[in-house]
Parts: sequence; C-alpha cells; structure tokens
Amino acid sequence: MIQVRKIHPFLFYFTRRKLVKVSIISGATFIIASLIDAVFFLDVLNIFTDDFIDAAMLLRMTYESTLIFIGYAILLFGMLSSAFAMLRDHKFKSNSKKLQIQFIILSTFIISFFIARAFVVLLDVPINPAYQFWLKGYRVHHFFFGIGLLVIGGWLGHIQRGRLVTKISAGLYGGGLGLIVDEFGLLLTFGDYWAIQSYIFFVLISLFLLITLLFESYKLFNAS
Repeated sequence: MIQVRKIHPFLFYFTRRKLVKVSIISGATFIIASLIDAVFFLDVLNIFTDDFIDAAMLLRMTYESTLIFIGYAILLFGMLSSAFAMLRDHKFKSNSKKLQIQFIILSTFIISFFIARAFVVLLDVPINPAYQFWLKGYRVHHFFFGIGLLVIGGWLGHIQRGRLVTKISAGLYGGGLGLIVDEFGLLLTFGDYWAIQSYIFFVLISLFLLITLLFESYKLFNAS
C-alpha cells in the first residue's frame, strides 16, 4: 500500500540523476507545449516546426500528436534509465527480481514497437515486396510473429522455473506485445497500418507497464 509520507523520499531517489530530470522536464515541455499549440494556436515551438513536420510526415500523425508522442517517448526513456540505475544499485539488487521482470517487459515492448515501426518507415515495407514475407500466397504481417512470441513466452513462463528462463519469458512477452501493438491500427481498420490507434494503444499499454514498474520500484525502495 502506498503511504504519502514515503512517496517524497522515493521520488527524490528515483529522479536524482541529471538525465532523468532532463528527460522529465523536456518530455513534459513537449507535451504541454503541444497542448498549448493545439488549444491556443500560440506556436510556442515554432522554432522547431520544420523538423517536427518532417517527423509527423514519417509517423503519419498530426503536428501536435507528433510533439506529444515525442515528449512521451522522452519521458519513458528517463523513467527506464532511472529504473535501470536502481537495478544496478547494490542496495536493491538482491530483492529486485520482480522489478527486473517489469523492466524487461516494458523495455522490450518499447524496443520491438519502435524497431518494427522504424523498419516500415525506413524501408517502406508496405510498398516494397522485397521486404515482405509471403507464405503460399499470403502475406505474413509481423503481428503474427508477435503472437508467436507471446505464446512461446507464456509457455516458458508456465512450464519452466529459474531466473534466466523467467527473464527470457519476460523479454519474449514484451517483444511480442510490441509487434502486435505496432499493427493494432491495421487490425482495427482492416488495412491502415498508419492508423492512430496503434500509437494510442502503445501509449496506453506502455503507461500501464510504466505504472506497474514505478509501483514495484516504490515497494523495493521502501522494503530495503
């Protein structure tokens, strides 16, 4: 159970590193500025407009949505770097098994999502058959590989025991989930890979995983 008086020491410890503070401030700035742009049309980030328009064209999102997504990605990076530092802290290392699993799931989820999306963006997969996988006349989308990774990860997690196997299972689970979410918009719209739903579900699922990561970090901090 979360106790208010214990939150401040935890937050002070979790955000003590300069990189984390910079990530939180810059990420929040992007998000707030984009909301201000969208509501009041003040162009508070006008100096970066061309760069963000280029990014928006690559991601197939609106200007404001791109700013929010970039800001959120920066926040995620900061939180993950802080959790990684906590895992390396000898004071918490012996009791950090659950936090390790949460960290692996979230990090592999993020990595697989961005790798899959970058692959499509950089290689233009949807219109380039050279980078598509076909099986007996059917195109195999990478969400099928994601389902396979989820199945294997779940199977390993249920029938095997041991720290290494648990970590591998967590990595497969997070990676598979990322591949599925990357094409979630395609599944919902029956063909539109660039549908905004993929980004929305990425944010929702990663936010849930981030909250569980922070909660586990909080418990570990106060138990040590």
